[in-house]
Order: sequence, then structure tokens, then C-alpha cells
Amino acid sequence: MLIRRLLTGLDPRAFCLLTSDHDRYSGEHTEPLGMRSHRLPVVRVRYLRSNKWLFGASALAGAVAGIGRRASDIARAARRERCSGLIVFTGDFHDLPAAFLASRLLRLPLYVYMCDYYSYRELYEPAWRRLSPHVERLVARRATRVICGNETLADALADRYGIEPAVIHHPADLSLYREGTRPPGVPAGQELQIVYTGTIYDAQLDAVQNLLAALDLLEGRSAALNVYSGQPEEELRARGLEGRLVVHLHAPAQAVSAVQQAADILFLPLAFRSPYPEVIRTSAPMKFGEYLAAGGPILVHAPPGSFVSQYCRRYDCAMVVDDPDPGRLVQAIEELAGDQPLRARLIRNASERAARDFSIDGARARFCELLDLAPAPDALW
Repeated sequence: MLIRRLLTGLDPRAFCLLTSDHDRYSGEHTEPLGMRSHRLPVVRVRYLRSNKWLFGASALAGAVAGIGRRASDIARAARRERCSGLIVFTGDFHDLPAAFLASRLLRLPLYVYMCDYYSYRELYEPAWRRLSPHVERLVARRATRVICGNETLADALADRYGIEPAVIHHPADLSLYREGTRPPGVPAGQELQIVYTGTIYDAQLDAVQNLLAALDLLEGRSAALNVYSGQPEEELRARGLEGRLVVHLHAPAQAVSAVQQAADILFLPLAFRSPYPEVIRTSAPMKFGEYLAAGGPILVHAPPGSFVSQYCRRYDCAMVVDDPDPGRLVQAIEELAGDQPLRARLIRNASERAARDFSIDGARARFCELLDLAPAPDALW
């Protein structure tokens, strides 16, 4: 999705796309971009399970061998396409070190786009977890340019590696969001519709549980959490999400934007207890720009040091509850539902921030500036 938004409107003859996802993701963002593309072969690893030492050694050797194979595949495609540079986005574990090796082999500049904190991502593969901090240090220090999705991640990398990352906020398609007249508040007799769009896993789970507990504590008003996700209701219930929860089927982008614009409150949760607190602190959900543009009040429930909490406090564009206390959420919900001046101020500020920091045109222009690229002659921006 991010690559599509950054490259649409540029001359497709100037790029080729190398992908290793192999249909793990689907949806409208996987439609062809009009450029040449290459599918990188799957990296397969065999583990020796005789004992834990052989297992660990084989996993480590397999990770290194996988990086080498992926680097060879990238270099082969880049040489065939006569590329003048490589841009690698964090995703598959092998891509970052492999792109670095390919760039060194071909003597090409390497641009690293840190969508998330690479060294903290690999929790469940011990070999990857052991290697990723060393990979990140080497690549970040030697890349031509490092780009991050938010200031918190950029500051963390700057402090750790002595570099100066550039920031491009994850852009949203603002054309799907139109200004309209919203009611100044929600009548007390009307059920409050709180909306969350996206998946729910460890990165959001306990924050969502806190909200559901808060909905049971509301007095004089009923409310429901409406979740629009590709996850079945049984899976969400199995994760301990009970109470006033309404699960809807996944919807395409245009339908989701209409849902977001109709919400009484948009809920943006990040977990207070998760296996990866540093990822939570430095993450910027792709939906953040959409929420800002939707024209309704936003309730952020996330740790105090996280990017979304800091951003929303700085620009006064959402109600922030950075304490895992359902009672605090009850108070915030009541204020967002009934305080008309508060709602109006938060909505106005959020709209301004969406236009300033999260437009596709702005992100694409910054991307082109950092890589010294030119738009296609017929580009609209």
C-alpha cells in the first residue's frame, strides 16, 4: 500500500519492483503499478532438530544462507534492469541485509525505508532476532539515506546510530474524505458508535479490552465498539474481546472511508502490554492519516511515549488516554460525545494535520526530493 501511494504518478519506466510477499497480502493495493516486476524466490530453511545446539546452529546458518540467496536474486534482477539505485522497505527479514549486499556488489546507492523498527520485529525466530540488530546497525550507518515513517522512530535511530533519518509520514488517500457537516454532539438517548478499522492482535489487544471494559461502565448512555476487520468474530472473541463488540466484514478502501466518516468516535488503540514495547512506541499505523482526515473525533488509547500519543498531544488533534485505566476511558468517551467545543476543536486540528503531514502528494514530493527523482510528465501533482 505504501509503495503504491509513493510511486503512483511517477514514470513507471523509471522503476522495477522486486517483491517477496508471494500473495500473503491481497486487496486493491496489489493491483499492478504499470512497472516491470520480479517475484523473488521464497527463502526456505531446513532445521536440524537433533538437539538445541544443532537447531540453533542450523537456524543461524540458514538465515545467513537465505540472506545470501536473496542478495544474489536482487543483484541479478538489478543488473538485468540496469538499475542506478536500490530502495529497500522493511518487511521480510532477508530483504534489508540482502539489498545491502546487492548494493555493495553492484556499487549502487542504497536507500532504506524503515516502515517499522527492524531490529525489534523478529520475535519468534531466534536466529533472526539475534542477527537483526547487527544487520540494522551495519545497514543504517552505510545507507545513502534512511527514511522513517515518523519522528519517534527517526529519533530512536538517530540516537542509536548517529545518523539523520528523513521523515515521510505514512500517507492517506485524502480524496476519499470530503468535508461535511457533522452533528455537534451525540444525543444522550442515542447509542454511541465507536469505530475501529483494522486487525487486532498483540499490538492493540489490551487497549481494546480496556475500551470494552469502559463501555460496561458508562452510565446514562449506551455505546458499542464496531470493528471492521478481515478477522472472523470467533477469532476476536477467542482473544478475550467480550461485551459490546460488533464485528463487521472487511470492506474496500472507499467503503471504509465512509464508515470512518460516519463514526461518532474513531478509536486508535496501541497495547500497553505487548511482546514488543519498542515497536509500539515507534509505530505509526497506516490508518492514522485516514482517521485525521475522517472529520470525526479520535480517541487514542496508547502508551504515553508512543508516537501517536505524542503527536496528538502536540497538535491537539485527538483525545489521548495514555493510562490503561477503563475509568479514564469512560470520562474521555463522555467528553467526546457531549462537549461540542471540544469535538469541534479536535476535528478542525485533525483535518489540518491530515492535509499538512499525510497527503499522498506531499509524501510523494518528499520521496522524489530525497531520491532526486522526477515525476512523469503527465503527473497530476
